[in-house]
Formats: sequence, structure tokens, C-alpha cells
Amino acid sequence: MSALNIVAIYPPYIYSIQYDDREENEFDRLFDLWNDVCFVTEFLEVNKEHLKSDIWQRTPEVEDAARQVLDEAENLETLFKELNDNTSEGIKPDFDSHFLYLDGKYKYELKWPPMKSYGTIRPSLLRLYAIKMEENVYLITGGGIKLSDTIQNSPGLKDYVIQDIDRVRCFLKENGIMDSDDMEQDY
Repeated sequence: MSALNIVAIYPPYIYSIQYDDREENEFDRLFDLWNDVCFVTEFLEVNKEHLKSDIWQRTPEVEDAARQVLDEAENLETLFKELNDNTSEGIKPDFDSHFLYLDGKYKYELKWPPMKSYGTIRPSLLRLYAIKMEENVYLITGGGIKLSDTIQNSPGLKDYVIQDIDRVRCFLKENGIMDSDDMEQDY
């Protein structure tokens, strides 16, 4: 198995995986992509048939959906800063208030449960996927623009989200990483 690195984003609460074949950790990589007008527009143009579904009736045009992605990315970055401050001060909403359990094959996982984060506009086009390490501590494993009802039906997500979650959970187990203290070490 190839090497993975854990990068602190908002320590001791939010960390991100950096896959060995990438220059950036997933948190930074995704926000860079979501703020890149050319990337967002091209991705939505290639997958515009998904914008015709009932859920996206508010943003059926590529330009509208692209604007929403850019707005959501900006708002989500701001929200993470606010959640970090709130979590540090012990007030709600905190990170546990924001992340939701990922259903499907992980529905009953108690150790390292996979979680999801939505963007700030409903319905949200953005998703961050993470593993909950402990109360208010999350390890970002990936994410993307979600254009369908499920990960398995969504272009840009179906080929790696579940595989990456499984890969990171295996990495955590193999390296005995249990909590935020363990994530501060080099692997």
C-alpha cells in the first residue's frame, strides 16, 4: 500500500489526508478546485445532463450551478473557520453539529465512522468526506461536486470516494492511529 500523510488543517479538530500521488492535501486541493472557475465550469459542462434532475431545478444551467459551487466553496471555508472557533470555545454549532454520518455500507460502523459535510446552500452541490476520529475531530479523505442522488451515480465521486475511505480506514488501523494525538505524528 502506498504512503499517506496526515496534514493538520485546524488542529486539533480538522486534519486531511494527503495521498502520495498528490501535491496537496485533500482539503486544500478541493477548495482550490472549487474556487477555480475554469475547472468548475468544465466539470459541469461535461456533466450537464445531471443538472436536469429534479433536485437541481434551481440551478439547471451550467452558469447557475457554477456560481453556486463558487459561492458554496467560499461560504464553506468561512463556516469551517467559524466552526473551529466555536469548537475551541466549546459552543455550538461545532464540527460535530456540521458533519453527518455517511449511510450505505458504513451505516453501523462505530470505529472510524465515515462522515459527510455539505456546502452551505440547499440543495448543496459540494461534499467533503471525512472519518470521525473522536468528538469534534475529523480526517478529510476527499470530496467533490455531487450531481446525483448517490455517490455511486455521481461523476467525479463514484470512482474514488468509497475506495479512499476504505484505504484511509485501513491506513489508520495498520498504523494504530486512534485519535488527534496520534495524527500529529509522522507516518
